[in-house]
Amino acid sequence: MQSSPQLFERQIELERESTSLGIVRYAKAQARADEADTGPGRRLVLAAVADTGAAIRAFVADADTGRPGKRHAAVKWLKEMDADACAYLTATICVNALTGKKAHVTGVARSVGSALAQDINYKLLRDTHKGLYRVVQEQLKKSTSAHHATGVMNHTLVKANEKAAADRAAGKPDAKAEMPILAFDARTEVTIGMKLIELFIQATGLAELYEYRSAARSSLTVLRGTPKIMEWLEKAHDSASMFLPVWLPMLVPPQPWTTPTNGGYLTDIGGRADLVRTRNRAYKAELANADMPEVYRALNLIQGTAWKINKAVLEVMQQAWEAGGLIGGLPDRELTALPDQPALLAENPEFYREHHADDFKAWKRSRAAVYEQNARSVSQRVAAAQKIDLALKFRDEAAIYFPHNLDFRGRCYPIPSILTPQGDDQAKSLLTFAKGARLGADGVFWLSIHLANCFGVDKVSFEDRVAWVMANEDAILDSALNPLDGERLWCKADSPYCALAACFEWLGYRLNGEDHVSHLPVALDGSCNGLQNFSAMLRDEIGGAATNLIAHSKPADIYTEVLTLVAARVRTDAEAGISAALVLDGRLSRKIVKTPVMTLPYGVTKSGMRAQVLDAASKEGIKLDWDAAEYLAELLWKCIGEVVIAARHAMDWLKAASKVASAGDLPISWTTPAGFPVLQEYREDKGKRLQMHVGGRVMDITVAIDGTTLDRRRQALGISPNFVHSCDASHMMLTVNVAADNGLDSFAMIHDSYGTHAAHTGVIAAALRHAFVQQYEGDVLGAFRDELVAQLPINLGEKIPPLPPTGNLDLTAVNDSRYFFA
Repeated sequence: MQSSPQLFERQIELERESTSLGIVRYAKAQARADEADTGPGRRLVLAAVADTGAAIRAFVADADTGRPGKRHAAVKWLKEMDADACAYLTATICVNALTGKKAHVTGVARSVGSALAQDINYKLLRDTHKGLYRVVQEQLKKSTSAHHATGVMNHTLVKANEKAAADRAAGKPDAKAEMPILAFDARTEVTIGMKLIELFIQATGLAELYEYRSAARSSLTVLRGTPKIMEWLEKAHDSASMFLPVWLPMLVPPQPWTTPTNGGYLTDIGGRADLVRTRNRAYKAELANADMPEVYRALNLIQGTAWKINKAVLEVMQQAWEAGGLIGGLPDRELTALPDQPALLAENPEFYREHHADDFKAWKRSRAAVYEQNARSVSQRVAAAQKIDLALKFRDEAAIYFPHNLDFRGRCYPIPSILTPQGDDQAKSLLTFAKGARLGADGVFWLSIHLANCFGVDKVSFEDRVAWVMANEDAILDSALNPLDGERLWCKADSPYCALAACFEWLGYRLNGEDHVSHLPVALDGSCNGLQNFSAMLRDEIGGAATNLIAHSKPADIYTEVLTLVAARVRTDAEAGISAALVLDGRLSRKIVKTPVMTLPYGVTKSGMRAQVLDAASKEGIKLDWDAAEYLAELLWKCIGEVVIAARHAMDWLKAASKVASAGDLPISWTTPAGFPVLQEYREDKGKRLQMHVGGRVMDITVAIDGTTLDRRRQALGISPNFVHSCDASHMMLTVNVAADNGLDSFAMIHDSYGTHAAHTGVIAAALRHAFVQQYEGDVLGAFRDELVAQLPINLGEKIPPLPPTGNLDLTAVNDSRYFFA
């Protein structure tokens, strides 16, 4: 599409607007956040820890010299605590107070003293009740309120002690001892807190005590930042806000990438987005020398795709939003009302708490649950409103574009983040290709497949999907003609707004026949794509069959296969009387096993599976305890390994190879089949590691930083997901280039979901099969090993283990597999 000089001028103005919007967004975020949680605030806290910690140690040492005289009351407690942990908690609370309104020093001191007592108590819970502590901390990751998180931890402490006392009274042999819960009185909190504030001020010079006099002539002492530090904070925030633009879609085609720095937006207003999202300067410099024409070509084709707003979907979404949301997966525009206070509680609080203790606790829990849900839904409401606002902004543009760049594995992402072709259901539905293509008979077929897929009818044959569309055609057309006042079949779809967009397209087909010009992206999705890649590289017949690398009369479903295996083992264990199995027998579902299976090739651990199981079971209405979740995670780990044996072998080999390289303190680099050079180099700060609790949640930080070292653990955990992600990124690039060679110029690409016009879906289906065979007809894992050995000293290279065995899968079978991507 041609771009006029006026469009270029408007585009440059849009890029200026991106910076202005970024400044506004930063200011709003800063107003909501504690100062210590902002970038500049975190720098102050970390910078203060070393000096404040040294001051605390010196204070305690001086008090322990044995000189005559009364020791400060804080010494008793501070000598038992880690000085740097005390320093971090003190610095966090003091930095938060610097920008608060008249932070009364007594209140700040009590906050410091209370935080120290909480940290001691929570560490005692961690050491005494490890499983309970892990479960609670996992749940608190979703909490948005420090007050709520602290309340949960305090409640857990009390309940743990009550259970310990009950177990001991019942004579249980494994009864735990009750924990001595520390609770400072107000005077002790102030005494300890004031001493730590004094040491913080002396050691850092960041703050000062100031006597403030009110109009009524009363005075109070406040903690405030020194003029110098407040000026520094203001400048640091101003600088940070300038380089966090709100990237917007473009009105003209993005600059093509030909080097690692020259593509995407027309200007560098607000900072430039480079080809690869990395902070590794040496790696960026090496990229300039890389010969990767396939990479540049694919990326330019994807970002050169012209899009426009789907006005029909926008109109419905806007009306649904204005009506209060809650239609088609939109969040509720209004906060859920908190449960009313019981009348008796309002009349006589003490009596109600004492004589209706259970009701009081239930009321408090219900209020906390609603409060947390409201807090979590804020981001959902903001995101929905932003997508609609942005769609309205670009509604009348003939074409818009999304500049893309890559992560360090070569995966392709849009640089804008609010409304993009890789967004959620709402975002994708609001976008359609600017160019249209006549449907034709082939397009009608693929449009019907897409329709069924949107409604979750994707585990049956293509013929059954087409039959489903025909059987439900009246309701589909009703969704298009009366989206809000009709039967609303589209609201029941897995992807409601994408389904609505497909319903509108089907109506167009019924009105215009095969001559209908369709703009809708139609996508084909891989079948557990990570396992598809591992099965191909090791020619694994079993994994290939389970992930549709070979032909089936209907799609093979690895999730159901694993579910069947797991359910049978659970039944056997239940019959043997195993308690965890008794809880799970007959209650497992495909949804519970899906995420662990899907994330296996991306490096999920057993503990990660346990968390996934807890979350999925909760959504299914099944309440699992820690032991049952651990049992199921262990069983899943074994059963998945039996279904995809080769993938597990490849992952284990990659981890072993990574450990050899890490032993030499060396990162790992490799070149993907598309020619992209990947560098995996996870580094960690060298220094003292601290674990403490801030606002009820555990935090791990490193202080006294003295350079960095290779993070061997992350290198080992990251290699499998990063390698397979680099492979799927390569496959996507090769697919785009093959499709372009065959005339395609509109692409909707999301890692393992490849889309184009309905009329051209057959072309992309053939292209992705050709590219897959092209990628894996060579020895991809062997090439990785050769590159790795070449990077290592000879003595280490010899320690790289032999490659896992390969099977006899015929890769060309994917050409005949209808459901490889479907």
